[in-house]
Order: sequence, then C-alpha cells, then structure tokens
Amino acid sequence: MRKHLAALVRKGIVSEDGTPALKCEDVKFFTLPNEVFLLRLPPSAFMVYAYLLLIEDRRTHTCHPSYNTIAAATGLAKNTAIKSVNTLLETGLITVESSSYFDKHGMKWKGNNLYTILPVRPAVDTFHQRQLQRLELEVRRRRTLQRQKEYDRRHPRDALCAPIPASAAPDPSQRCKPLCGP
Repeated sequence: MRKHLAALVRKGIVSEDGTPALKCEDVKFFTLPNEVFLLRLPPSAFMVYAYLLLIEDRRTHTCHPSYNTIAAATGLAKNTAIKSVNTLLETGLITVESSSYFDKHGMKWKGNNLYTILPVRPAVDTFHQRQLQRLELEVRRRRTLQRQKEYDRRHPRDALCAPIPASAAPDPSQRCKPLCGP
C-alpha cells in the first residue's frame, strides 16, 4: 500500500497525508462523505448539510449563515431550512450555537447561528445503534405477542361480548314484577 501511495504522491494525485491533491483553479468543488447516504436523511436536510459543507471554513469546520441565506441557497422555505437544521442537529452531524452582537449604540442583537460540522462516523454509529435498539424492541414485541397467542391457545377465555348460552338465559317465569302498575 505504501508503494502505491508513494506513486500517487509522486504523480501529484494525493498529498503526503493521503488526501486528494487536485488542482483545479477554474472549477470549485467540495467533498461529501459517503457515510451521509447511510443516514437516510430527508432530501431537504441532505441539501442543507451539503450547503453547510460547501461554505464551511475548512480549518475550523464552522460557518454562520442565516436561515434566510440557507433557504435562498438551497431553494427551500425558511421553515423547512429550520426543520432541516434541527434534523441535522438531532442526527449528530452538526452543532448549533446562537450568537449575538452589539451595535454601535450598545444595543444587543441576535446574530446568525454558528454551525460546527462534526465528523460523520459518530453520527453513523449513533444511527446504527438506534436502528439496533428499534430492532431489538420489535423482536421483544413480537416475542411477547407470540407468547400471548400461545397462552391464549392453551387457556381459552370467553370473549367479553360473547352471546349468553341458552341455558344461562333467565327463565321468563322468574321475571321481576313491577311494584305498581296494572
């Protein structure tokens, strides 16, 4: 592997640390981790994540667009952009910190959120853990239902709304007579 990596470094295809060393001054692009596709994100959240990756500071992995900017850049409604950011937050792909600033008159104003792009691997691991927990819960639920069916088969019960057998019906001669009346 080292031999092949050294050959790629000599050709200028990858850098010493193994990252692609593509030099395209006229074309701009960014990479999107393959693992993101495993998370089954809604399309709007996927678009917002891709946009945040596009504009992030590569050194600090942060960016601070407004919801309006995110909505305009992705073609989403502002409410959808907000929901998508919340989805990314719940998934563990980003963190969000609110910010504020003071204007020249000393008034405090709410600023844009500061988004930090987190590594994808922990989010994928968390996603898989949640899937495993759901699967285990479903297995337990099915086992419980199976046990209930088996118990019901061995110990039949009368249904609550079952018709009364003829022998249990009251004798018409033993009906209560009204106290007053004809």
